Amino acid sequence: MPGPTVSVNVLTGFPGLVRNHGGDAAQLLRRARIAPQTLGDPQARLPVRAVARLLEDSAEALACPDLGLRLSQARRLSHFGAVGLLARDEPDVRHALLAITSWLHLHSEVVLELHETRGGAVLSAHLLEAGAAASRQVSDLVVGGILQILRHLLGAGWHPQAVTLQHEAPADARPWRHHFGCRVDFDADANALYLAAADLDHPIQQADPLFRSVSERQVEEWAGLRARPLPAQVRELVRVMLPSGRCTMDNVALRLGLQSRTLRRHLTAEGVSFAEELEATRRELAQRYLAGSGKSMAAVAALLGFSETSAFSRWFAKAFGCAPTQWRAKPPAAVRTPAPRPSARP
Repeated sequence: MPGPTVSVNVLTGFPGLVRNHGGDAAQLLRRARIAPQTLGDPQARLPVRAVARLLEDSAEALACPDLGLRLSQARRLSHFGAVGLLARDEPDVRHALLAITSWLHLHSEVVLELHETRGGAVLSAHLLEAGAAASRQVSDLVVGGILQILRHLLGAGWHPQAVTLQHEAPADARPWRHHFGCRVDFDADANALYLAAADLDHPIQQADPLFRSVSERQVEEWAGLRARPLPAQVRELVRVMLPSGRCTMDNVALRLGLQSRTLRRHLTAEGVSFAEELEATRRELAQRYLAGSGKSMAAVAALLGFSETSAFSRWFAKAFGCAPTQWRAKPPAAVRTPAPRPSARP
C-alpha cells in the first residue's frame, strides 16, 4: 500500500540550492529514489519518506545543517493552490490561517493548529508521517515555510515573537535566529511560531471576496465533498475540524450549507448520527497518531479536539480499554478494542 505523499513543489529551489553548495542534485535525487525529471512536473507527488531521506542525506553530503531552512525560503502561498488563494482573499490574517489549518491536509501530511491565547497566538505544525516527524530538515522546511506564508500576509519584514523546534539544537544556532528574526528554542514539545494578537487582526489588503468564494468552491470540489455521500462528507469535515476545537454539529452543518436539524435528519435517514461519525473518526485518527508518530500525548489530544490531556486519556480508556500509553507500547492486536460507541465532544 503506497505511503503518504506530498506535492513536488516542496522541492522548489532544491537543484539551485544544491548547485550553490557544489553538489549534484540529480545524483542526490536518484539516491533517494526520486526521478530528477519529476521536479519538472508541477502536478507530481512524491513519497513523504523519500523527501525526508533526500533532505537528510543532502544536508549531510553538502555539510549544510540548515538546508531545510534555506529551502523554505522558496516557499510561496501559491504553492498551496486553491488553499493558498483562499487564504490570500480572506479579510484578515486570522481567517487566512483558519482557512489554511482547515484545508492543508489536501496538500501534505502536516496538521496546523492555531491556538489563541490572552497575549497572542501559537501556530503549531504537527508532522503526521513518522519518517518526516523524525527529520530535522523536514521540520525546518515546514516551519520555515510557514514563516514565508506569514510574511506574505504580514509583510516581508515581519517576524514572530518566538519559535520552538522539536529537534535538538545545532552546533551553531545563529542561522536559525537570523532566519526567524527572534528567539529560537530547540528540544521543544512542538514545532511552533508565536504571534502577537495584533498580527491576527491584520487586514489583508489584496483580499477579494469574489475570488474567495471561487477558491472555496474549488477547494471543496477538490476535496470531493460535494460528490460524496453525506456521511462521508461529515467524516471528512470532522477530520479537518477536530484540531481547531470547533468540531461541533452546528459548525459542520454550517460548512455543508445546512441547518443542524437538517443535517441530523439526513444522517438519521442514512442510519448514522453525528456523534457516531465523530467517534469513529476520532478512534481512527487516535490509532494513526499513536502508532505513526512520536508526538506527545498533549499533541495527540489537541489534534483530536480535546482541550485537556486528561479528558483524552479518559475517552481513550473508555474506547479502547486501556491507557493511550499502554496502547502505544503494545502491538495493536494485543489490545482489546471494544465496538465504537457514540461520544459527545468533550
